[in-house]
Amino acid sequence: MRRYIICLVWISGIVSGVAEADVPAAAFNQQGYRLPPFKAPVTAPLPGVTTLDDDTFQVLLESSSVILVDVYALTWHNGLFLQDSPHLTIPGSIWLPNVGAPTLEDEWRDYFTQTLDAQRENAEVAPLVFFCRSDCWLSWNAARRAEAMGYEELYWYPDGVDGWQASGHSLAAVCPQLPAHAERATCEP
Repeated sequence: MRRYIICLVWISGIVSGVAEADVPAAAFNQQGYRLPPFKAPVTAPLPGVTTLDDDTFQVLLESSSVILVDVYALTWHNGLFLQDSPHLTIPGSIWLPNVGAPTLEDEWRDYFTQTLDAQRENAEVAPLVFFCRSDCWLSWNAARRAEAMGYEELYWYPDGVDGWQASGHSLAAVCPQLPAHAERATCEP
């Protein structure tokens, strides 16, 4: 009976912690990155990264030079991004597909850091703003990864492309930034 009570108390503590976060612990890998499905309400905090709503995102865009990083996923097959329609995003953004995955192989980690470093080469103190679509954990994962890698001046715009468009702004077609391990480009915006 005593074991039963101890077990019950232990389980209720776990359930209580999950309820507070509003996301089941099983939704994350051991490193703390969200696992699929990625299209779900994002309710977990993102320590070390400033979260932007539509208004603060607009103020940041107007007040400083920023690097906008769209991390929407794109199928990768045999050294190519497979894209059959234009990708519309916030104007001035770079598109780094697949860097919001829960785990990154070395070549994708290099793609992430080399592209961010190249973007910051001319604007070392420019804030990095990560986004995707609304309710998209890929941008949460990417911003968390950038923070874990030591990048600073990090922002996360959880409303993403959907929030931008809903606020009455236009979108622009972009091609993905090509990784060093790409065979060739297949995109024309």
